[in-house]
Amino acid sequence: MQPTPVDQRCEFLSTAWLAEATAFLQQEVRARPALRNVRWSLSETFDDAPPSLGAPNNCVSWSFAIQDGDIQVLSNASDNAELCVTGDYQTILAMAQTVYAAGPDAVARARREMQHRAGESAIKIKGAMPDNPEIAALLSALHDHMTARTIENPNFEHRVQRLGLTRQIQELATNGYTVIENAVSHAFAVELREHVEREVRAHHPFTTNGLMMRHRLFEEVAQHPLACTIAQSAVGHGMVLGAMSGTYKEAGPGLIDIHADYPLVRDPYPEIGLIAVACWALDDWTLEAGPTFVIPGSHKFRRAPKRDEPRDGAVPILMPKGSIALWAHGVWHWQGARSLPGARVAIHVTYNRVFVRQLDDFSAVDEAFYARNPPAFSTLMGQDDPFGKSSYRGHDGKRFAYAGKMMQS
Repeated sequence: MQPTPVDQRCEFLSTAWLAEATAFLQQEVRARPALRNVRWSLSETFDDAPPSLGAPNNCVSWSFAIQDGDIQVLSNASDNAELCVTGDYQTILAMAQTVYAAGPDAVARARREMQHRAGESAIKIKGAMPDNPEIAALLSALHDHMTARTIENPNFEHRVQRLGLTRQIQELATNGYTVIENAVSHAFAVELREHVEREVRAHHPFTTNGLMMRHRLFEEVAQHPLACTIAQSAVGHGMVLGAMSGTYKEAGPGLIDIHADYPLVRDPYPEIGLIAVACWALDDWTLEAGPTFVIPGSHKFRRAPKRDEPRDGAVPILMPKGSIALWAHGVWHWQGARSLPGARVAIHVTYNRVFVRQLDDFSAVDEAFYARNPPAFSTLMGQDDPFGKSSYRGHDGKRFAYAGKMMQS
């Protein structure tokens, strides 16, 4: 299964989305004889949808009812449905982009992390999932069919506001770095730490690259909605995944000296952002733990630091386990000394502006990766932009149009 063609993708609960869901349901119900004697219905309503959808009071709804082999799909809610789901649009969008085919563990993690970010009351469910396995199979097929076509909210300002990231994006622009405290659950941080420690220690005393290719969990790391949204504010909406590395830092002096994450970029750095890094803290970052130090505002020098550069004004990035620090624009930073026993374990996710080449090798990404991830993943893998897609037929016009539309949203 290759990524869904870019011209077949749509916003969640947009007119195009409802039309595609209707066509799929009509086809599937006709093709499933076991549904000819079944009655069941679903209704969903979500508040604070993007204004661009044009819904009254920015509230979007839809419902469908199966009755004796027929199906009716409506663009409004139903008060009498067997299963009614209500809540916040941006919150539920995370689940609308979670592929059931990724497996029950991935789906359970997505639900847990959604609740961690938004709270358990963000989504309300009245009724229950159907007992009939035929209906359950239909719902699962519908979900994955639509997930393969559902894009992230392209209304960037709306998404930032609904995710509560206005302050962090302002800090990133002003200081060159910011922190999302408790971005993931403690359980997710623990699970990730085990995998990162194992991968680093099996390949190198301190670090290893190419993590995204080595476990399903790291695919989820790459697509984290909060980290990706902040990174996009620096490097653009069509950004690609540049690299993913893990570090295992034991006690002692820092091993990474002052630098800017702009490899092979000469001074002066451009005014637009080229690279953003999301650093996942899988342990508490205290002063004794050996955190990253940063010089706020140093990205405005638009050049690389020298080894003997004064480090006046430097501050440690302190944050609890499960937090994510992001830095961008070539801000100056380095690894601090660690005095605690044990090790500081972290993930470094690099996001590149769409035309900046990737450092990690993603050539082994195949159909299995795309089958278990939403369209946002294929964008990160460089599948949705026009670069490297021209042929004897000329340029890929559809990808040019799609990339241009997404980057200007």
